[in-house]
Amino acid sequence: MTSPTSTPRTHNHPFIDLAAGDYRASISAFGGGLHTLDYAGQPLTPGYPHGQYPPLSAGIILAPWPNRTADGVFAHDGQIHRLQITEPGRATAIHGFVGSMVWDVTDRSDSAVTLEVASGMKEGWPWRLRMTVTWELDPSKGLTGTVTVRNEEEVSCPFGLGWHPYLSALGAPLDECTLHLPAHTNLPLDSVRNLPAGPEFPADRVLPNLERGQHMAGIWLDHCFGGVPEGGSEVELINSEGDGVRLWADEMFDWYQVFTADPARREGYPDVGRALAVEPMTCPPDALRSGRHLIRLEGGDQETFSFGLAVTMKG
Repeated sequence: MTSPTSTPRTHNHPFIDLAAGDYRASISAFGGGLHTLDYAGQPLTPGYPHGQYPPLSAGIILAPWPNRTADGVFAHDGQIHRLQITEPGRATAIHGFVGSMVWDVTDRSDSAVTLEVASGMKEGWPWRLRMTVTWELDPSKGLTGTVTVRNEEEVSCPFGLGWHPYLSALGAPLDECTLHLPAHTNLPLDSVRNLPAGPEFPADRVLPNLERGQHMAGIWLDHCFGGVPEGGSEVELINSEGDGVRLWADEMFDWYQVFTADPARREGYPDVGRALAVEPMTCPPDALRSGRHLIRLEGGDQETFSFGLAVTMKG
């Protein structure tokens, strides 16, 4: 992650602009994810300057596992695998590797773009995967991301997927916003390594108004929530007038990691300060080790997932 005092690194990888109705989006070839999303000139995500890498993992695709793997070590079909440690301070392998790869543009129009990445074998990951993501803007539905993954091997591999958007309620400061998240449980994480540290308990022990609407003034989170509705879920971050952004994820996503970027903790979002990431995930942290909600892709198998963002206007 980028500290507030560091100088952002730059690159010349493509950004692809999309438009539909009052929506405008920019997609980053680096990480295959969302760069910016606006509605009628107002931000639904905080964004970052062209030519810079995504700060604090903003908008990237998280695969072939989301979140953290303890010590980078896991077993699959009786074989031990050791991933590269990408979060040395916590001795974990975090967020997979396709989010730090450059994706190829394979198709595009004014309102949609498809990107593809073929990941060869990596340290501790002896399986080739091919992934595509299609980002499409619709004037009434907003932004939809559709991800397809295919196991290019003849043998099975484990898989998990996540997405790392930061949300903006039309530019309102986070401390003036309210979060609605339909989660019934919290998976406790230890305070040092952010890894699972016990059984789930009711989410209202962490945030008593999470489903009804939790005012975010002074709230800091780096928490994992589960128990979301079957068949898909929706999350809203709204301003004091009731307007803002709605995130949705399909039935494949049973978990959300919710993270507050905060300068007070030396992890502020550049040029914004406090910002909220709401990360839909198909599996919880450390799933490569626990196996919980981990997807098993047999040789040649593929799976498809979808999620998106749209404006919500209630004021």
